[in-house]
Amino acid sequence: MPVMQSPPGAETIIDGRPYLYFAGTGYLALQGHPEVVQAACDAVRQYGISSATTRAGFGNVPPMLEVERRAAEFFAAEEAFYYVSGYVGNQIFSTALGERFDGVLVDELSHYSVWEAARLSGRPVIAFRHRDPADLAAKLTAHLKAADRPLVLSDGIFPVLGSIAPVAEYQRVLASYPGAALAIDDAHAVAVLGRYGRGTFEHAGLLTEGGNRDPDAAGGSPDGPALLFCGTLSKAVGGFGGIIPGTRQFMGWLKSHSHYFEAASPPPVPAAAATARALQLIMAEPGMRTRLWENAAAVKDGLRRLGLPTDDTPVPIVCLSIGDKTNMQRIQRELIERGIVIAYTSGYSGVGAEGALRLAVFSTHTKAMIEQLLDAFRQLL
Repeated sequence: MPVMQSPPGAETIIDGRPYLYFAGTGYLALQGHPEVVQAACDAVRQYGISSATTRAGFGNVPPMLEVERRAAEFFAAEEAFYYVSGYVGNQIFSTALGERFDGVLVDELSHYSVWEAARLSGRPVIAFRHRDPADLAAKLTAHLKAADRPLVLSDGIFPVLGSIAPVAEYQRVLASYPGAALAIDDAHAVAVLGRYGRGTFEHAGLLTEGGNRDPDAAGGSPDGPALLFCGTLSKAVGGFGGIIPGTRQFMGWLKSHSHYFEAASPPPVPAAAATARALQLIMAEPGMRTRLWENAAAVKDGLRRLGLPTDDTPVPIVCLSIGDKTNMQRIQRELIERGIVIAYTSGYSGVGAEGALRLAVFSTHTKAMIEQLLDAFRQLL
């Protein structure tokens, strides 16, 4: 199993060798940013590794509260809820809100965390075809009554495919169900999509500020279903943990109904300090996100010129199916021999039996690095 021996970035050391790195999820390459690392070092010296008790007890330390303050500012929300892992954000929603809904509908290619959350809701779970609003409408008609309240769950950006959920179309489908909600796992969209990096809803023009609010207050209005989202801070943000921003009232209610506030261990203190500093950098330097979009466009345009189908979204993920499993593993292996790392993924949510090649683009990739990647593909196809 390969061992990473440096922070993930445009150039990363793996098993003692430097590589051009087009893998993983560190899209803004903040995991190794000097100021982010220094914030973690300073915090561990002052506060130790962990507060060793829950946040409902004496477990709050200044870096954790700073993450919530910075995240609220980033999302233009009143408050935010910071918890131990982005993976559990969907579970926080489903277990706290599940009793308010009559059925949960899930995009069939959603991440494992989304499916696990749906099953924990205690409500009937129905799959609909990937990114298919018409099938969502059909499943709603087939399985729910007109007076029922549906909860729809989906990734915002699908982690291997790189596709974006058509949330505006889902919103229109749900408009005829008063009290409905659409909840998005924005793990790969926070700090990536939208003018301010606020994620999938902002990218779709549905939500610009304020974050989450109580579905009973937001749903069933002329504006359509309640829009909910959770985010991950360990990917583009470069820190650790998960975040849900929103109104002060809803954040208080969510914390009081979540075991991840009253019973789970909080995020490690140095990780919280690093996350707070990373959020500050992202807000101060929006050019990082612009460079990310430009690099994603350059990689996708170059691959299209080689005859490989790619989308034209700003998502920094490219999923390629080139022949069968053996051929894709050959391409990955020969790229590694040339000093370039990409991922071959099989058996992951959203990936077929043959698997797929997954490329991740970073804001710190240079034009020369991108050209080296494209030239290598040109020779290997």
